[in-house]
Amino acid sequence: MSAQKSPVTLEDLRGVALLAGGVMKQYFTHFGMERVIKTDTTPLTKADTEINEMVISHVRKISTEIDIVGEESSDRKDSPWQVMCDPIDGTFPYTWGMPVSTFMLGVMYERKPVMGVIYDPFTDRMYYAEKGKGAWMNSTQLKVSSAVTRKDRPVVGYVSWPGCPYNILKVCQYLEERGVTLINFCSIGYIEAAVATGEFAGTIFPGTSHHDTAPGHIIVTEAGGKVTDIFGESLHYSDNKIAGHLMSNGHIHDLLIEAVKASN
Repeated sequence: MSAQKSPVTLEDLRGVALLAGGVMKQYFTHFGMERVIKTDTTPLTKADTEINEMVISHVRKISTEIDIVGEESSDRKDSPWQVMCDPIDGTFPYTWGMPVSTFMLGVMYERKPVMGVIYDPFTDRMYYAEKGKGAWMNSTQLKVSSAVTRKDRPVVGYVSWPGCPYNILKVCQYLEERGVTLINFCSIGYIEAAVATGEFAGTIFPGTSHHDTAPGHIIVTEAGGKVTDIFGESLHYSDNKIAGHLMSNGHIHDLLIEAVKASN
């Protein structure tokens, strides 16, 4: 992984994920969940805030030096080690009572993902990876799909929202015309996990936040997949902003890049 030992372990991350999943299920209801709308038009629930605070508290007990960056709140330190947290990825379906949301937690060293966890508490599926040690769902090792062409019926997941960059709907139309089935679960973590398991052939994500991408980055890579920014360039996390992402089984990656460039 690196010459230095991580101040947190994968077991630490998995333990925090289980606690977060418990909070997600505690507040989950079929309709009428209390929420507020943030300035970016996404919803915020009590569960988001509680989980984010819990992550900071637990990680800080393990390490006083690691940098912690959460979607809702952070505890910043000057450190080459960084924890990235998305307390509830897929808050829209979560607030609608649809169980397709995940908890996401990743570790980066010198701004490169080295550990990641995506947890679906509704099915108790824990997706996780550590650099050089493969990707896993509970006790099953993961491997990306071999889908290449139209006859393989590749499925690609995406998310979009009003005003999102990169003309994502045009990208999707371009891919659909070439035999790709497009799915939007409003949870990029759920989709990233599906790429790692081989159920989906790829993802397209127009967002800029690290916490949406870093955990899935290491999991998909360790499952044998490919990860780049949305234009096919190396994914850089150095400035706390990314230029979207493409994650795939590798076989259809060039097609995803072609679709983005043809639409932008």
